[in-house]
Amino acid sequence: MSSPITDYRNASTTSRSAAAPSKPPLVRGEDFTGFVEPVKNLIVKNPGAALASAFLVGVIVAWWIKRR
Repeated sequence: MSSPITDYRNASTTSRSAAAPSKPPLVRGEDFTGFVEPVKNLIVKNPGAALASAFLVGVIVAWWIKRR
């Protein structure tokens, strides 16, 4: 016994894939690696400064939300 929902999904995915070629994604995982690695190295070298910065950002965001 076939399910109408499954049949609809299969029909819609095959018609979409046949109609238009797939486009590459705008952002790939490799793009973030260039940004994450230097930040990760900075955090490993200066964990105290990273913790203090995260705390300060949290306090500022909380203050900003409370003002609204």
